[in-house]
Amino acid sequence: MSDVTLEFHGIHQLGPEDDVCALLRWPQENRLIPVWISAVDGIQLAAVFADQRPNRPTTHDLLCEVLEAAGGVEAIEIVNHHQGTFMVDIHTTQGEVLDARLSDALAIAQHFKVPIVAEPALLAQVSVFASEEDIKEYFDLELPTPTQDARDSDAYSVGESTSASGNAQADADFEQMMRSLGMDESDFDMGEEDGRT
Repeated sequence: MSDVTLEFHGIHQLGPEDDVCALLRWPQENRLIPVWISAVDGIQLAAVFADQRPNRPTTHDLLCEVLEAAGGVEAIEIVNHHQGTFMVDIHTTQGEVLDARLSDALAIAQHFKVPIVAEPALLAQVSVFASEEDIKEYFDLELPTPTQDARDSDAYSVGESTSASGNAQADADFEQMMRSLGMDESDFDMGEEDGRT
């Protein structure tokens, strides 16, 4: 299976505790990968993506400078996920593979203009479905829905399921997490009242 190129859709604060989330998207399947990060990491990443430069170099600046001196970055891949933690490999042009946090990988991807990729099988485990209405309400985003032609042209399939995301346990975990952030049943679009599934 070929790797999927992910889209980055910003840093967001959610729920009554203002938990910080870096939002990635699997565009072909219209599924989201929420990456929960610390408030400090969120502030630093937001500054990177806003192209704000402090007077002194940040840790991300230093990482990028060292990688540039080593020849640059060839690829960035999410390779695993365990107990809420993403493991990322950064491949340098010299053939070295560096283990990294996903929050750091986002800053490096922005600097080197290298996409973050992952295998479909892994994404099927960590991604969640959210309706267009929920994406607009919680993230203030309007994202295009993939056409059936685009989905059919992909060289992979995650299989059919009655679960919204293809993983019933992941859906249940996400719903529980959203409830812990202060959202109730009316916030979830289950697709029953308007005939959508």
